[in-house]
Amino acid sequence: MPFFIPTLIAQSTSAIYNPCKDFVLYIKGKKHDIEDLEDNLTKLVVEVIIIQSNKDKIDRILKGSVSKEKNNAYHIVEKQIEVILKRFTKFITKYQKYTTDFPSAVPKSDALKELLELGAYEELPDEDTLKARKMIDELEKRKPKILTRNFFKLAQLSRDVVKLTKDIHGLVDSVKPDNLLVEKKLEIVQVQHTDDDRPLHGSYVADLVRYMSDQNLKRIGITGPSGVGKTTILRKLNNQLENITSLSDGKNSFRLEIVIWITFPTELGKKEMIIKKIQNEIIQRLKLYRESSNSVNQKAFIISTFLCQKRYIVLMDQVASYIDLNDVGLREDHLYGKIVIASSNKKLIHRMMDQVVEIKKLSVSEAKMLFESIYGKIQADHNVIADRIIECCGGLPRLIALVAKYLQDTKSSWYDVKRMLQSDIESDDLLSLGELANGYKMMYEGLRPNYVKKCLLYGALFPSEHKIHKDYLVECWMAERFIDINDTRRLRATRDRGVTVLKELTDKYLLEWCSDNYVKMPLYFRKVALKQKCPDEEKCVIWVPQNHEVLNGEIWKKATRMSFICCNSELPETPESSDLSTLLMQRNPELVTIGASFFRHMTNLLVLDLHETGIKTLPESISSLVSLVSLYLNNCSQLAQLPAEVKGLKKLELLDIRGTSVPALPDEVGEMVCLRCLRLSFAQIQCQCDSERKKGCLMIPRNIICLLKHLEEFTIETGCCNQGWINIADHVVDELASLDKLTTLSFHFPSVCSLEKFVNYSKSWKNTKTHWENNTLRSFKISIGFSETKYPDSLDFSGILDERQLRFLTSGKISSVKEVLKQASAFELVDHSGVKSLSEFDLENTGALKVCVVKCCKGLLNIVDTEKTDGRLEIREETTGAVLQCLEKLHLFDLLSLQSIWKGPVLPGSLSNLKVLTLFGCSELTEILNHELAKALSSLEHLKVENCSIIVDIVKVEISGRQKQADMSDILHKVEIVELVNLPNLQSICRSTSLNWKSLRKTVILGCSNLQYLSLTLSNAEKLETIQCEASWWTTIRLSDEEKEQFGRLLDFIIMEPPATVGFHSQGESSSSGRSDNPQDSNNIDSQTYNVDNMMPNEHTISSNGSSNGSNVKPGLKERQKSVKTFVSSETVAQAETSGEDSEVKRLYTVESAPCRLSYSEELLCKDGSHQNAPQRDEKQAAG
Repeated sequence: MPFFIPTLIAQSTSAIYNPCKDFVLYIKGKKHDIEDLEDNLTKLVVEVIIIQSNKDKIDRILKGSVSKEKNNAYHIVEKQIEVILKRFTKFITKYQKYTTDFPSAVPKSDALKELLELGAYEELPDEDTLKARKMIDELEKRKPKILTRNFFKLAQLSRDVVKLTKDIHGLVDSVKPDNLLVEKKLEIVQVQHTDDDRPLHGSYVADLVRYMSDQNLKRIGITGPSGVGKTTILRKLNNQLENITSLSDGKNSFRLEIVIWITFPTELGKKEMIIKKIQNEIIQRLKLYRESSNSVNQKAFIISTFLCQKRYIVLMDQVASYIDLNDVGLREDHLYGKIVIASSNKKLIHRMMDQVVEIKKLSVSEAKMLFESIYGKIQADHNVIADRIIECCGGLPRLIALVAKYLQDTKSSWYDVKRMLQSDIESDDLLSLGELANGYKMMYEGLRPNYVKKCLLYGALFPSEHKIHKDYLVECWMAERFIDINDTRRLRATRDRGVTVLKELTDKYLLEWCSDNYVKMPLYFRKVALKQKCPDEEKCVIWVPQNHEVLNGEIWKKATRMSFICCNSELPETPESSDLSTLLMQRNPELVTIGASFFRHMTNLLVLDLHETGIKTLPESISSLVSLVSLYLNNCSQLAQLPAEVKGLKKLELLDIRGTSVPALPDEVGEMVCLRCLRLSFAQIQCQCDSERKKGCLMIPRNIICLLKHLEEFTIETGCCNQGWINIADHVVDELASLDKLTTLSFHFPSVCSLEKFVNYSKSWKNTKTHWENNTLRSFKISIGFSETKYPDSLDFSGILDERQLRFLTSGKISSVKEVLKQASAFELVDHSGVKSLSEFDLENTGALKVCVVKCCKGLLNIVDTEKTDGRLEIREETTGAVLQCLEKLHLFDLLSLQSIWKGPVLPGSLSNLKVLTLFGCSELTEILNHELAKALSSLEHLKVENCSIIVDIVKVEISGRQKQADMSDILHKVEIVELVNLPNLQSICRSTSLNWKSLRKTVILGCSNLQYLSLTLSNAEKLETIQCEASWWTTIRLSDEEKEQFGRLLDFIIMEPPATVGFHSQGESSSSGRSDNPQDSNNIDSQTYNVDNMMPNEHTISSNGSSNGSNVKPGLKERQKSVKTFVSSETVAQAETSGEDSEVKRLYTVESAPCRLSYSEELLCKDGSHQNAPQRDEKQAAG
């Protein structure tokens, strides 16, 4: 036994020794970490300085450049820097907590440039410099404290600092101009609305295209009398250019890069003001940066510099006086520039233009044909007088249309109509319009009742060709009491009546639709309207800027309605304007201050519009506006607060403060008990505003909304201060639920629970005491949750007038969502992990749904499932009714588990109105359509399939045994565009030769190397105009000589280049290759990368720096877009997870970006414009 004692002792000692040794080594490692902490922090500060400096350099380049803009990578890097600074601040805060006497300021880049000897700036903020120097000096002289109770925390902090420093260092190389800036990408043509489809103009358009193809002609004029159709022809030319890839005279090719539409500002008299207005329109169209203080010459230089090498066409309508286009910046020495001008002044056109096209009046037979196309068949007893009336119209299409419509809608005597057309013109100012002036006046006087005339004349306050949002215009009519409906929901009733009035005025050619939501007053009628007296008003004086008219005190005293839109006029200190009811001063950024007593005498003012001005404060005299009904302050970004005097606006019914810097809703709003419409926005408030709120100030104070008992519309937009919104959203929901008159709501519900509370308890949502067909809201824009994917804020709602938008951006219960979906016209589902099929949303009850977007729902297997389902879902009987019968657009993005669009039998009538189908990144799909589903899509016009890696067939044909090939002649007969991009396994579009492409105009085939038999399905596409593809693919497909000749003339070759990359990686890792004034997906954390290049017509190779390569290269785009991948080590992600950082940090450190241009999906969703972000606002923003 004694023999074993030493052995036991040795074994015990060994067992204790090894753990003790490991512990000592562990402690030594921690000690070394603490000893290096100050050095590590110093290196981190330096890296932060460098990356911020690089970012500021890029921002300065962007600010001063006329041709550069941000790409998608810029926004990704910007977010990454934001997260880095958040973590940096967190580490500094921890260090301060564990130590003492350490400066708390986070260094700013410009200030720390001096410390790094990277250069200095003239305006270096001394305070920031001192703080930064103090931070680094303090770190350098500090000695590590080993014996401290925070020993382990300091050691871990040191390691965290090292990891963050490595991550920043990996990002530094990405923060360079070449990686984050690209040449500006412009929409080539902005389509102009025209409702005139007469073929008589076709020959003129063809002549203009022929002249523009002549390389020797640079300036082309269109002339003819007023009302002959010059504007219509110019609009048709503009729209036709959208489909013309290049102009050619047989020898040279002229490829268009941009078409610019300009309406000549006829209301301005001074030549310098006219030139300045035209320059501003061009600069806005080209998205060029400019200082508001730039002179005319400076703007001309900016425009000329950008356009000098561009292949552009400028279309300028209604030119009324001579201007030197060189002064505008449209120089004659621009090698590729073309200018087309329309004017009624023949002498002016011949003076300015190289070639003139004169528009002739209609012949007698053409005039009669046009008249009958509007009026209908002329009765036999009216033939003689009808011929005389048509003769009085002088062959002018506009006048013929007016008279025909007038006679169609009224019971007037035909002879009286002839007399009115031949009567003398009362005003000398209207002599140039001739009989057209009488025609417009006749149509105006025929309006009944009188309030319709008032509504129409109000439109004359807006500049010629100014686009006015319909809701804004109707709101002004309501404020002026033109439409005065005694209803508990007066705002809704007025809007409904306004739709009727607008239809009447547009049907009678007195207003024109510019788009679904915007109208404008025709220039010629505006001249007539300004001469008319407003009915039922003894003294009505409308003042708008005209020619050289001087604005004096007498005009201010007499005017009842005044417009200073886009007009920088000097304002008097205290105008005597007691009769003034409307004052429009919007879109004037140079208006910075308003005199303290400016509003003192405007006690009868009803409408005040200051949106998009540069005002910083409202004067105290705002309290004098005791009759004010509508106040528009939206997009006044410098306005930081509303004065206490606004509590005097007791009759205010509409308040719009979106886009201001007001950090919180003032308590005084609670005293505006008549308020019917409240629009708020905290999207532009910087984060420091949120920090001020944390001291006790809420975005929306409690017990304010519930006091507004008459509120019918509530709109709130939240931005960077989302946490501030989450904190108060529940109490705002409670207060909204107590209101019983809401008809319009734009609101973000942070969770499904908050939506459920609103749906269950809202008096407005459940209200049945109304005479409307639907007892819920007239319109809404509702979003729920926060998506982890960056996604456009607005969907593609083109053609949808009744805006009922629902965005479901999270997982969770769907019961309350289904209730809202019943009323929605647009639905967006993002990042829902639990839904297997959209059928779970009870699609049979979504009869109003027109647009559906589904994105990043990883568990989604089918869009529609009509089979019996068991398992986790409830068992339900097979549905017999049609579903999605009103759906017009279906967009499916990044659905990694999607197996089919439709599972089960296709119900008759389902998807019968679908026009657009988009699939992007659906990696499990092998086919798109079968015969049954393709037959159901009887209205499909546009099919886009992209990045679906295992797709084999677009339309699958079932053939089994002796069964003959299915007859496909009855399907897809309305399809006009088919786009197939990056489908490496695609073998056929359709294996049936019976498929008849009756309407197919355009086919795009890119990255489809296995698609060999083109003739199989396209041989009978008689209307096919273009096949866009890669030249390398074209040479490999199997075609006969006859087929090569057939398709060869349609080819438009596109070069697909390898994408460039931007790396974000740690050491040891390799980096792999965004409402208007006149009207990506960045974090797909799966392995897929969006490698979609710009499509370039004709064979043309572009290097990454924008220069052309090759000698025989046709003109094309000057910029190849780059794809971007960003990576961070898994250690960084793990650190973000273990340190308790929010999901935003984790997401941004695993992000994989989209191409530097918008992907197809974003292009599709942002076509209207909207959103991209950040288009400027207009009357729509004033109207919500």
